[in-house]
This record gives sequence, structure tokens and C-alpha cells, in this order.
Amino acid sequence: MGGGTRQAPCIWFRGFWSQGDGACFETFYAYRKGAPGRIRDYAPQDTELHRIADALQAVQQHNFYQLRAEATHRGHYYHEYCMAISVERDSPSWQDMTADAEEVVIEALRDLARWLYRQLEREYDYLSSDDVVDETIIANGYTFTEAGQRFG
Repeated sequence: MGGGTRQAPCIWFRGFWSQGDGACFETFYAYRKGAPGRIRDYAPQDTELHRIADALQAVQQHNFYQLRAEATHRGHYYHEYCMAISVERDSPSWQDMTADAEEVVIEALRDLARWLYRQLEREYDYLSSDDVVDETIIANGYTFTEAGQRFG
């Protein structure tokens, strides 16, 4: 980490078919040079993730790369609206952020929570698919009785 420290990821989710299901996270966000390019390298075909990174890049550019945000979890549910998000501009001359900056950053971070939830949901659907369950049963040599109880 180049001599610095980093907070451990703090992500919550609940899913996948009930009211209140979703994903949320806690984070400190600030501009990082080259972030959209790094995200494209990480996920070259994920246009939604690219859109989120580009939105953050554009709003940062309009605010001279001085925006910072903090997202914290609140409440008993886990979805994008369970994050309290505060945005500020760290300007040495106390210049205000542009009129839409706070809204753009908040919505981008909520979009990121929605994106995260879709990834988790897709992985859950894959892991619980008939094909993967069958592969797991075969790979582990599981056997079952006629009543469906695990045997041996």
C-alpha cells in the first residue's frame, strides 16, 4: 500500500427475493488518478461499471478533483438507500462544489451498490443452478437415500 493504510472492506448484502434486499457498503471516496482506465482493465466489458467510473471522473473534473465522500450504513436493511452519504469539496480556498456534484456522487455510489448486488445475485444464481449443484454432488461423491437424506 505504498506505506499507507487502507480500511478493510465493509460490505453488507441480503438477498435475493424480499423487500429490503440489496447491498450497501461503507467507504471513504476521493479522486484517484487513472481510476476509469484501471476499472476498464479490471472489467473490460462491464459497461455499467464504466459508466459509474466515468460519472465520478466527470464530476471530479468539474470540481478540480477535490471532492470527497463518506458512505456509512444505517438502519436494519441492506440496500443502496441504507447508506448515509456525505459529500464535501476539499478546496484550499473554500470554494463550493458545483450545483449537481453532491447528487452525482451520491447517485454514483448508490449505483455502485446496485451493481454490487447484481453481481452477488448473478453469482448466487450460478452457484445454485442445477448444473453446478450436480457437479458439486459428483465432485464430492455425495450419495443420498430415496427420501433425500445424505448417505455416506
